[in-house]
Amino acid sequence: MRASRVLPKLTFRIPNELTISDEDCRVIHVVGCDRLVRATSIKRSDDRLVLELLETDGVKVKVPFRNDRRSSQILSTCALRVDNKTPYSLLLELARGSLFRFRTLSNACLDAELDLLDVTKKHLQDATNYFARAAVAKEDPEESDALAAKSLSFSLKGLSHLEHVYATASFHALSKQSGERAFLRGIALTEPFSAEIKPLLTQSLNTILVEPNWKQCEAEVGQYDWSEVDATLDAVRDQGHATVLGPMFCLDRFATPDWLYLWENDFEEVLSSVTKYTQALIQHYRNRVDLWYCAAGLNAQTSLDLKEEQRLQVLLHIIQTVRTAGLRAPLLVSFAKPWGEYMTSRDRELAPIHFAEELVRARVGITGIGLELNFGELNPATYYRGFFDVVDLLDYWSLLGVPLFVTLSAPSSWRPDENALYDVNREKEPLERISRRTQREMVEHILPALLTHPQVQGVFWSQVSDTQPHRFPHAGLLDPRGRPKSAVTKMTQLIRTYFPENI
Repeated sequence: MRASRVLPKLTFRIPNELTISDEDCRVIHVVGCDRLVRATSIKRSDDRLVLELLETDGVKVKVPFRNDRRSSQILSTCALRVDNKTPYSLLLELARGSLFRFRTLSNACLDAELDLLDVTKKHLQDATNYFARAAVAKEDPEESDALAAKSLSFSLKGLSHLEHVYATASFHALSKQSGERAFLRGIALTEPFSAEIKPLLTQSLNTILVEPNWKQCEAEVGQYDWSEVDATLDAVRDQGHATVLGPMFCLDRFATPDWLYLWENDFEEVLSSVTKYTQALIQHYRNRVDLWYCAAGLNAQTSLDLKEEQRLQVLLHIIQTVRTAGLRAPLLVSFAKPWGEYMTSRDRELAPIHFAEELVRARVGITGIGLELNFGELNPATYYRGFFDVVDLLDYWSLLGVPLFVTLSAPSSWRPDENALYDVNREKEPLERISRRTQREMVEHILPALLTHPQVQGVFWSQVSDTQPHRFPHAGLLDPRGRPKSAVTKMTQLIRTYFPENI
């Protein structure tokens, strides 16, 4: 009988200053030197966190972190040696990783002759001093943890200061380029156009996504009802905005027709249904929209039980059907969970960027690739990230050489949302602080990274209202009473800051 293989392990000591919940263990993931997430088994017991993985080279561990105000984001260690004999201090390693990023970015600013505030330089000095003392005091875990916590706090404050420096420098670099910058700024409508939505269509926005929900448009096989989509497109056109039709396919429970599940085990029939719906859309909306958004999120999960190869085949099939019909309009495709954290599971092999690479190599005529940043603390949302995590992600995906666009959302409440597809119906508040303020702060920190990145050519808020059925809980810009949330004001301010010539 063959003995089971003993996998290499990474072991951490969890200090009292950190709380690692069961939900956190489902978010924690390991990244190799190639930036790809590794399949990992995660176990937590008492004050120990044990990660089993196939990797033996140095890896970075990504861990959810909440500060004193319960604001949340993923933090990273530096590269760690696997199969460590003595457990790493998780807090010390997160402090090391954050300090390394803070120092590296500060040096990059100085090399570029960008001015740093004196307080930022002081934060770097304090973070360095506290970390050095924490590393020396490892034999006294309590003292080391307390010092590491102070170092981490100063690093995170300093990184927050650098966000404005980087965004401003990138904005000035883009401003020096000749000609007006073409940039799509808008919202995604998954619901009928209403009087409450109309005030959102200000001059700061220039494009509207209109989703032809397959579940609604073809409730019965072969019976198409475009009336709701037609009315929305007409209303958007009357406001003078450009239009994007899509995503045409999401294949989640929100947009997959009930009758399609009957063919779940017949992939050829699924492809046939996709083809017929694509052709019907093209026939009805040819020359009526500016861009076509072919598919969203097929890489991460679908309500149909499809293998990864089948999902990729569906995606290619949609695009080829559109091109075969002679449609020459720009085509967009987007990918969920673009950091690829779902690859922690051993049944996944294709990272999000691998799906995109296949499209680029196939030369099927994709005009733009989208990254879906639907932030939240529970699956299928993407756990909260910081400004520089987003910048790194955009830099990485820019290597594809295709223009990028981003769809964005974040919750404004932790309470139950009966209209949400992914509502978790919690009875108590989570460890993360989730409120209208945190939604606004996410816009304040993340949107500048998107608006000032040279490869990004469009940003869309992916959910408008909390009153109509929607995917993510409380992630709309309008509350249940139809009133704009504070994130709308912040979004408008930032757009006017970075696109003053278009307002």
